[in-house]
Amino acid sequence: MEQHQNKGTSAAYEAARLNALYRYKILNTLPEEAFDDLARLACQIFDLPVCLISFIGAEEVFYKANVGLGQEPGELRSESICTNTMMNEGVTIVKDIHTIPRFKDNPFGIRFYAGAPLITADGFRIGAICVLNQETIEFDEQKQQILLGLAKVVLDRVELRLIALNQQKLKEDHARLLSTTDEIVAEKDHLVEFKAQVTQANSVLENRQEHFEILFDQAPVAIGICSVPDKIIQRANAALVNIWTDHTDINGQPLEDIIPDVDGQTFLKMIDEVYESGKGFQANEVKLQVWNGNRMKSIYANVSLQPLDGLADKTDHVIFILADVTEQVVAKQMVEEANIVLTSAIDAGGMGYTVVEFSTGKMVSNNQFKNNYGYAADDEFHYSDLFDAMLPKYRQKIKQAVQEAIENNTVYQAEYEVKWADGTTHWIRAFGKPRYDIYGRASHIIGLNKIINPPAAG
Repeated sequence: MEQHQNKGTSAAYEAARLNALYRYKILNTLPEEAFDDLARLACQIFDLPVCLISFIGAEEVFYKANVGLGQEPGELRSESICTNTMMNEGVTIVKDIHTIPRFKDNPFGIRFYAGAPLITADGFRIGAICVLNQETIEFDEQKQQILLGLAKVVLDRVELRLIALNQQKLKEDHARLLSTTDEIVAEKDHLVEFKAQVTQANSVLENRQEHFEILFDQAPVAIGICSVPDKIIQRANAALVNIWTDHTDINGQPLEDIIPDVDGQTFLKMIDEVYESGKGFQANEVKLQVWNGNRMKSIYANVSLQPLDGLADKTDHVIFILADVTEQVVAKQMVEEANIVLTSAIDAGGMGYTVVEFSTGKMVSNNQFKNNYGYAADDEFHYSDLFDAMLPKYRQKIKQAVQEAIENNTVYQAEYEVKWADGTTHWIRAFGKPRYDIYGRASHIIGLNKIINPPAAG
């Protein structure tokens, strides 16, 4: 492969690069399932919500595939982070896009970016495949190699697409050739060219198969291919085999001997539904029963099933992807159980607690919280009612304390007097901690309070 290094900004290189891009006739074309499938596969492999396959023109960046970023067809080249990928042969990683001023306020709240260039056989970088996330993540060397492999597969798709276009043109030319004697004589030359195109297509297909083999074997998530309707495991990658500690070769084994149960229904039934409908299936955090040596164990996984077409477009295999999220699910369950214990402890200690939504002023509170302001358990109680119950001399001070906690992401703490509907006054000690949305804006505050004795006179 001829390389064009350190010329990414020269006018001569850019003109040659655009010529290389234009020969593929792909800019501003309609979406195609082949590219959408690759983008969805990248999202599943890396367990990330967004993948773009883009081609970089003179002024614009065109999205050939867009998964997870709305209906955007592309963007200006001057406003796209994808252009950074053209400067490197390897993977370009931006852990926090918000550190780049012109991308800080992007409307989708994207923070993490990893992109690999699409490099032609003659060394021109014509586009990129990238994955994005709203939170920063680690993207290790193995994942980078997989993303580079996906970039090669994308370019193989581009080459195949061009071959198909050329073949279609050749067929049209062939039809015209039959109309005149001179064109019939010239048909031989076109057939020779057609044969060369077929040879090239076969070469591309072989490369594509090799890239798929690498991606399949090295993917960090468990991937298997099952034949239907007999449901025999035809192929399993290392991550799938590692679910079983004895590392037995499971190729050729019945699927029901490996994964008998998924959320109370048989895995075989799910395979049948995908096989019969011809449509994919996805589910998150499902509970699987799997054989681990001689005993059964439970894991949680994000599951994706997709039919694979065989000869004559007939589905004869199903590919399944299992992203093990057991640790995350168990951790979430522990947090939920801890919250139940904490809530019980708060109620037992006579504490009031609430969650306030700033945009609406609505509050979700326990009975004790309302009681501390002189309200009954079934009374409506909003954020504004809280300040109305305060003696006027405290209101501005408390609002300022809450604002400081929001600006500094700290715990708000205060003591103040409230007046109940019956005219009696009471002292309250209150605490609050703000919560923020994905754009860094304060959306809620979680508060605790308790009736206390009046402070000693100073």
